[in-house]
Amino acid sequence: MRKTMWKKSRRNVNCGKLFGLYNRTIDGYNNIDYNNLIKMIKEDKDVILLDVRSIQEYKEEHLNGAILIPLYELEKTVTNIIPDKKKKIIVYCKSGIRSMKAIEVLLKKGYVNLYNLYGGLDNY
Repeated sequence: MRKTMWKKSRRNVNCGKLFGLYNRTIDGYNNIDYNNLIKMIKEDKDVILLDVRSIQEYKEEHLNGAILIPLYELEKTVTNIIPDKKKKIIVYCKSGIRSMKAIEVLLKKGYVNLYNLYGGLDNY
């Protein structure tokens, strides 16, 4: 997997220099890269990894400990699977597109501690 990051069209406010972890977007979630994802998982054992790809993609490859909720099922099932809306959730997919859509769903549902794997698994 490559180590480059794709660029978002939305304006990012760079907090990485302050915190060394992520770029906070103005939309209420945080973009993190793969290295900082690993660091966050090691430092916080309570973080939830949320894979929003298909069942087949998940079977082929996924991050250890990830919960699978395909994007097409997310809106109707997430509150049953992850009832605590303050939990730290890192969302990922293949390229970053589905995870961005998933973040939008989670924000509408009231989840507040959200991180997006910037560029998805393709970049790593």
